Amino acid sequence: MVTKVDMRQLATRARCSRGSSTYLDTLTHCGFAVLEPDDTAQLSLEDIMAPLGAPVAYGYGTKLVQQQRRDTDNSQFRTGAIPMHVDGYFNATPVSYVGLECLEAPDSGGETLIASNAAFFAAAPVELVEMLRGIDIEYWSKVSGFYAERAGGNPVVAPIQVDPVTGGDALCVGLDYPEDPSRNFGAAVVGYTRAESTALFARLADLLHRPDVMYTHRWQVGQVLIMDNRRVVHARAAYAADAPRKLVRISVA
Repeated sequence: MVTKVDMRQLATRARCSRGSSTYLDTLTHCGFAVLEPDDTAQLSLEDIMAPLGAPVAYGYGTKLVQQQRRDTDNSQFRTGAIPMHVDGYFNATPVSYVGLECLEAPDSGGETLIASNAAFFAAAPVELVEMLRGIDIEYWSKVSGFYAERAGGNPVVAPIQVDPVTGGDALCVGLDYPEDPSRNFGAAVVGYTRAESTALFARLADLLHRPDVMYTHRWQVGQVLIMDNRRVVHARAAYAADAPRKLVRISVA
């Protein structure tokens, strides 16, 4: 029997102070933590991420500034929506935890969307879960330095894996986003037609965006968001081209 988990309750429990180490327990319980600035001495993003693993080096270094950039094919530096995914499928580097610090926040749009594994499996129909157990998903990326240059070809990954904390099921997927013809990434179910893959991803997206499964994080300056990349999937809402949105990111493995 699947334990009932509601993301609205998890999102309330996920909030803690940026001035203490209580976020480590919060991460274990919720799979993510929102660290709020307060009057105490504030931990730096580097100090927050240090107990969780070694920094991952990307082409931009281990500390990545996420904001708009001109003439880029990398969705992290554009303003369009990014669909639900776990890191490591649409990029070429394994990631355990993702840490984001807000330096500038738009008045609307640009929210980070988080769906809990536990909440997903509490809400998902049994037949959908069984379908996911029987498939693999292939991922591709056009971004320079990623899968296009891998001699072994694109990664092929089972969408249900093991939650490292509970030992239960973990949803590990990246959804395709055909609505964006300029996207630099994609996914397809092995052995499915394009229409069949699109239909399954649409069904997953609908479920992952339910209020009992997904938390919408509207950014405020000074907040830090930590996500366990093995226990939640995340996305980004689109925002206006002239909106200020600047996050600093450190990922660890």
